[in-house]
Amino acid sequence: MNLRVLEVLVAVGCLALFIVLLVTLPKLMGEAMQGLAYVVALIIFIAVLSIAGYLIDKKVA
Repeated sequence: MNLRVLEVLVAVGCLALFIVLLVTLPKLMGEAMQGLAYVVALIIFIAVLSIAGYLIDKKVA
């Protein structure tokens, strides 16, 4: 698969995951921990995007 296509697919998938987390985590964690839910969603998004970038880089090398 073309590397650029793979990177775009990973980016779109991670963005979709981030949007799903932003919608579901505050509902799951309750109103008292709503701010923490947004931080957790951001941390998960960054972690998944970093791991995906690392794996793509490892595949290319």
